[in-house]
Amino acid sequence: MKKSFLPISIEISGQKILIVGGGQSAFKKLELLKQFNAEIKVVALTVCDEIKRSGVEYREKEYDKNDLQGCLMVYSCTNDKEVDKQIVKDARESGVLVNIHDQPGMCQFISPAIFQYGQVTVAVSSNGRDVSESIRVRDIIKNYLQPEFY
Repeated sequence: MKKSFLPISIEISGQKILIVGGGQSAFKKLELLKQFNAEIKVVALTVCDEIKRSGVEYREKEYDKNDLQGCLMVYSCTNDKEVDKQIVKDARESGVLVNIHDQPGMCQFISPAIFQYGQVTVAVSSNGRDVSESIRVRDIIKNYLQPEFY
């Protein structure tokens, strides 16, 4: 069955969000989430320097189900299918929304290509099927709304 994601905006200010993985994909998610004032924690065996300098809480350790305690959502950026499967299982059992990087079939939610223009947030999604196209369309809208910057 093809997934069909409902585009919604969700209040995450002050909400605990876990990112599992410590590389560049995790850092990009972290940067996005920081824009919305989430309480972010990163767990990974190895954490890149950008995450270490980001000011968010991080732990260099293996993922454990207890890391999900109190979280609204979890992003897995591990590129490890077995760990991802465990995160999906644990998150669903714990009532935590789950996103597996580049695996929309395993996700309960996806992150659209986002652009903020004043009080307006534009989010473009392809239901996880074509991220490049979502970014291209988002950039067209961005260029239209902010022509003075390009």
